[in-house]
Amino acid sequence: MVKISVLIPVYNAKDYLDESISCILNQTFKDIELICVNDGSKDDSLDILNDFASKDSRVKVIDKENGGCGSARNRALDEASGEFVYFFDPDDIVEENAFELAYDSAVRNNSDMVIFKANIFDKNGISNKEIFFYYDKSLKESQFDNLRFDDIKQYVLKGGYAPWSKLYKKEFIDSYDDFRFDLGLAFDDVPFHVKSMVRAKKISFVNEFLYHYRVDNVNSVNSTASNGFDIFKIVDIVEDILRSENVFDQLTNEFYSFKLYHILNYIISTDSEEYYGMARERFLQTDKKYIEDIPDLSRKYDLVIKYEDFNEFKPHYGLLLSINEKNSEISKLKNEIKSLKRKNKKLKKENDKFKKENKKISNSKINKLFKRL
Repeated sequence: MVKISVLIPVYNAKDYLDESISCILNQTFKDIELICVNDGSKDDSLDILNDFASKDSRVKVIDKENGGCGSARNRALDEASGEFVYFFDPDDIVEENAFELAYDSAVRNNSDMVIFKANIFDKNGISNKEIFFYYDKSLKESQFDNLRFDDIKQYVLKGGYAPWSKLYKKEFIDSYDDFRFDLGLAFDDVPFHVKSMVRAKKISFVNEFLYHYRVDNVNSVNSTASNGFDIFKIVDIVEDILRSENVFDQLTNEFYSFKLYHILNYIISTDSEEYYGMARERFLQTDKKYIEDIPDLSRKYDLVIKYEDFNEFKPHYGLLLSINEKNSEISKLKNEIKSLKRKNKKLKKENDKFKKENKKISNSKINKLFKRL
């Protein structure tokens, strides 16, 4: 048995495979297998994968008809023999010590899963911009090795859904017969994430940026506006998971803000009266009390409830977004001004200190001259 099975769904990724597969094979942690599932690629992806397999025995290639990312991940998971499994996207990269740090945390803490930080990169290189909510913002470092549901429940529905920021114990995954990705849906990693977060008995967190997410790949399935309709199905699946795992009552407010936020996220890009009608129906079914402490979401909720017609709603929503954008810019400027004031205050203190010290030195020199005289 290998220690880590790296599972890679591949679809038309020829432009990225050399870099991404190489960063896996060149890890400081060597006891791995790469299970690459070519999901009906129409470019040269399969040839590139086979070339890697011919040069490194750790690489295994599976060729199948196109079925979507979820089906490719499921197929790879069925073939995995590792103690732990890691889902990797073929257009991204990881730090060379990523597996070493994640595996060490998993074994040392007997974790069902390990979570680590991720940021973005593009043609200009790696950015320090974080791409989802992080645990280091509110958790103490002493908690990083011993997280349980009560510690992380406020984060379950707040982002970080992608599986590539987590290392999973295979035994944990196999202990449930439904730990698979839903087929035929965009955003299929969301239900998988929710299941893992509410089921894991122990989670550990590595407070380092180990994964770098590429933002210039226009082929991302979730970037297509038409996939917005899948949000309604995802929301229903997530609610069912929370109820079946008996945690819905603990996450009621979080669920309804998750539901409304993600439905709103595609309300303009789909540009569809049908979508708007479905969205408005979901909003009417949701009591505003669950999101009243989130001002921006509450204002958007009011607009959806107020306007039955999508064409009436659009200009008002656009104006609200514009106002929010301006308020965000103003907030950033205020923070920059505060930062400059703090720096100025610090510089003033340092300058005053320098003057005092300089005065002491000058007085000392004058006294020495008088003594000579």
